[in-house]
Amino acid sequence: MPEDVFGAALPESELPSRKFQLTDKDQRSVSERVRDCLDYPLLYEMAELLPAPSAAGCPREYPAIVYLIMAALTPVTKSKRSTAGLLASPQEWRRVRAGVRRHLGRRVAAQLPLNAPSRGQYHYAVGKLLVPSIDLLEEEFRRYATQQALVQGLFPAGVPKVWSRPERRQLLVGDATVPKAPSKSRLRETVDPVTGELRSHRVDPAARDYYENGEKAKRLVRGTKWFFASGRDDGYWTRVILSFAHVAGGAYGDEAAVAVRQFTLLKSELVDCMGVVYDGAFRGVHRDALARQGLLTVNKQHGSVVPVFYERVTACRRGHSLWCDQGRIAESVRLDDGTRILEPVPVTKLEHRAGVSKSRWYHVLLIPCRHGSHEFRLPVGITTTPADRALRGVDGRPLKSDSQRGFYRAELLQQIPEPTLSHQLVYPYRSDSESVHSQFDLSLWNRRMIAYGVERQKAFVLGFALSQNATSHQVFRARHNAQQVSATA
Repeated sequence: MPEDVFGAALPESELPSRKFQLTDKDQRSVSERVRDCLDYPLLYEMAELLPAPSAAGCPREYPAIVYLIMAALTPVTKSKRSTAGLLASPQEWRRVRAGVRRHLGRRVAAQLPLNAPSRGQYHYAVGKLLVPSIDLLEEEFRRYATQQALVQGLFPAGVPKVWSRPERRQLLVGDATVPKAPSKSRLRETVDPVTGELRSHRVDPAARDYYENGEKAKRLVRGTKWFFASGRDDGYWTRVILSFAHVAGGAYGDEAAVAVRQFTLLKSELVDCMGVVYDGAFRGVHRDALARQGLLTVNKQHGSVVPVFYERVTACRRGHSLWCDQGRIAESVRLDDGTRILEPVPVTKLEHRAGVSKSRWYHVLLIPCRHGSHEFRLPVGITTTPADRALRGVDGRPLKSDSQRGFYRAELLQQIPEPTLSHQLVYPYRSDSESVHSQFDLSLWNRRMIAYGVERQKAFVLGFALSQNATSHQVFRARHNAQQVSATA
């Protein structure tokens, strides 16, 4: 049988292990992460976007940069109270003043009071200063994060693109998580069953019920769902969070729709990104949208997909009956006992053709035959519609599009089929999204969201992304400087 470009799937026991032991030098203390945030240039650029103090009313005691620093430090210390207590230390407040002086100059640093703001002052600033400008801050964060990723060697332009076996640094990874709501209460007022007393409760207006862990093992959780997209290279603290978004709906399709929008925005900035790695929430319609943008989609096939007849190829007297099975083309082969099995047809090339408005993807098949192998070129990843370029048969007559004949190509034929070695090696990159979720949960006090309402929660999520990228930025700088010193030595 001809060699398949994706390779034959291996048993789990034979797959190479890519787990690395976390060493002491990879650990990052709270003090180091505070220093990372104070030296992160994006915080000081964001401060320029916030509105200046109003001339009317009580003057603002602290400049905007102080509240941005507290927003980035809150996920590090796990609560606003801990952040205020940390900065109340004269030593830590001097570090803040020194950071402001380095990045914004002595004049701005001289305007800082001698003492740090209180928790109440920061809580007030979140609602009056950060929340009204959160969309502008999020846009600036996405712009800077994409540039940071490129500087740190992610999505490189000068590296060959092997579509059948992309590298980790050439792929986006995304997923959504649901942190627990800050309060378990669902009703604002309840009646005590014993005393009859009316009790008041604080309820998160943004919390709702979601299902996690896929379609088979559903787990009900209550909170707000947040999507994260990131990229990384090998090694610890190389991850850069590139985007985040709130998922309002509770269905898997709502999460996937948000993910597609975010990946599409990132693709416009990261032109050399090769694709995305996602879980089973992506269906054919989502893979179709990303494939048209020139992106690979590596995810698992949905459990409801069954083999579907594709067509019969009559390149020889024998003929070949082709079926869609497990994300690829398979041939129906009769065994000696009269039964039939679906034998995967070897793929010799995954071909990508970038057009003006959309991309196209093909599997170049080599159908084994006793009369000589037949090459067959097959479109994959995109379900054609009447609006797409019209296809014509060998006789010149126009052919119906996939949607007109009810054939969901993007659902049935994957760019990288699941039961292959390529999928086994690339799909585990998705575990990095679980690492993001773990870090996010660890940044919450008692693993519960520490803000009420979507707007305030988005300010906290922004602070989490800032703190993670700040550490990645500092670790990259340290390694880059060490490499330069060793090169000149």
